[in-house]
Amino acid sequence: MRFETLVYMVVMGSVGFLCYYALWLLPRQIRRDYHEGLQALARAVEVRENGTTGSAKRRGYYASEVARQLGVSGRLVQDIEFAALLQEIGKVSIPYAILNKAGELTPDEQEVLKLHGVLSQRMVEQVPSLARLAPLIRHHHENWDGTGYPDGLQAEEVPLASRILHIVGDFVEALRGQDASDAALRLRVLEQMLTGKGTLYDPQVFEVFEEVVRAETSRQASLV
Repeated sequence: MRFETLVYMVVMGSVGFLCYYALWLLPRQIRRDYHEGLQALARAVEVRENGTTGSAKRRGYYASEVARQLGVSGRLVQDIEFAALLQEIGKVSIPYAILNKAGELTPDEQEVLKLHGVLSQRMVEQVPSLARLAPLIRHHHENWDGTGYPDGLQAEEVPLASRILHIVGDFVEALRGQDASDAALRLRVLEQMLTGKGTLYDPQVFEVFEEVVRAETSRQASLV
């Protein structure tokens, strides 16, 4: 083989690798960094609320798993996961005294806390690359029967992603401050949430969520 041919092959091979890196590996790294950045931002909000972390990551996990089981397309699965990470970010604008109040909130304080979904929406829509998540986040406290907030949407008027975020958010919130790795605890919370199936929660989405939690519990039990 001529030396010039060998050099050509090495150069072209290097160019090919760099193109592959630029087109595939680099975007993947950027996406990974982007994802980790959103997680870090969500953790900062969690710490301000009650000094614990991990809730946002669990929301992201469950939301993406439910979305996949429902047959949601790949890009929307990622959007739902990102929305789950950011759905509580508006709490940075809620007074610390309300977020961390030991006793029950007054009716006025409850109304202030309810603003966090809209505040989250407004914050997210200021970032062009995240703006598409804003409506999903806005509606994550709408109920299946129309009794939720902020807009009182009902049934399929609520975006599917928001219906997923609602279930996942309530589940993870119930685990906050407790041992989320406790399988028995997760199942107890799931049983408690069953009362909201068909009223608070989309019944079909809840059934898929229930399957995800029970499958996770079964896998955990098999490792013991």
